[in-house]
Amino acid sequence: MLKAVIFDMDGVLVDSMSYHAEAVQHIFDEIGVEMDKQDIFEREGERTVDIVEFLLKKGAGDASIFDISDIVERYIAEFNRIAEIRVFDGMQGCLLDLKGRFDLAVVSGSDRPIVHDIINSQYPGIFSVMVTADDVEHGKPEPDPYLKAIEMLGISGAEAIVIENAPMGVESAKKAGLCCLAVPTYLDAEKFHQADMVIENHTRLVEFLNELEPSYDCSRSKL
Repeated sequence: MLKAVIFDMDGVLVDSMSYHAEAVQHIFDEIGVEMDKQDIFEREGERTVDIVEFLLKKGAGDASIFDISDIVERYIAEFNRIAEIRVFDGMQGCLLDLKGRFDLAVVSGSDRPIVHDIINSQYPGIFSVMVTADDVEHGKPEPDPYLKAIEMLGISGAEAIVIENAPMGVESAKKAGLCCLAVPTYLDAEKFHQADMVIENHTRLVEFLNELEPSYDCSRSKL
């Protein structure tokens, strides 16, 4: 029996990834390291500290010569300065209704201040559990974030379904033994071969969630 729905945040609940990429780009320009914004989208779901370390190694050859914690702090400040968060059409009302049938959780690779600010402003009172990059030692694509979420929800993996939009997030959910549906917000659908089902866009996602019942069987979603 399905008891909980767990959502990634960026690209699922809010259209925000372009601001993450722009904020990182600004900081890398300041420190004089080249980067490709596409790497941000490809590695979406990872903890910011892990993405920054990857980008530094790729762009400079050695991440150890940089203060990664300082870069992350500067990125958070820059994101908060430039971001104009847009909620995907229909999601707020949909989740208000869904809350009456399921426990709802957020599992995000973004840093705690960003996650809490966005969720508390855009989806107040909706989610009973929030897991951020600061809450786990190993972020996506490792299973730790989703395992922590189901532990906090007090349920088994068979009693939850995950909504993701990043390949590394899908990998994390599947490693945790969870049913995972993917919305290809920023990447091509073929990137999500590990997902149990790909939902083509947010219009279809809202329709799916509006019809979701505790009797939902993930095995029926297999591609």
